[in-house]
Amino acid sequence: DRDGSHVEVEPLCVLDFYIHESQQRRGLGRELFWEMLQKERVQPEKLAVDRPSEKLLGFLRKHFGLCDLIPQVNNFVIFEGFFSTRTTPVRRPFPRPRPEEPIKPYSLTERDFLREESEPPWPFNLSRGSPVRGSLRPFLLRRETPAGTPPEPPP
Repeated sequence: DRDGSHVEVEPLCVLDFYIHESQQRRGLGRELFWEMLQKERVQPEKLAVDRPSEKLLGFLRKHFGLCDLIPQVNNFVIFEGFFSTRTTPVRRPFPRPRPEEPIKPYSLTERDFLREESEPPWPFNLSRGSPVRGSLRPFLLRRETPAGTPPEPPP
């Protein structure tokens, strides 16, 4: 805004437009722009203009009184009054996963991180004589065995 505050918004953006020379000075540009404002239900000062030409800035000044421009770092131009009715932004909920998408392993509530692996994960598997390798043993589950037989201790 004019004070240098950063505000993220999603305004209606306007690109420069051109009326052929043979059709200029007939009010077609003003009519086209006015119809767009009516259809989009927006006031001219609430628009963001992408890289406006000097002709477009003159057009907006002449027909809509937009002369106090506020250049933005992203090459858009907004005008005085753009933030006049700014309210607190509406918080949008995160999108829910679509039903056809599988649940990602990191989002499961039950994890199988205590499952016994044939070897420890990297970087613990780099050195066979590492003392870390032995410290993982108490955390590994005993191997499952058929019913009625004693459980096999971890290796």
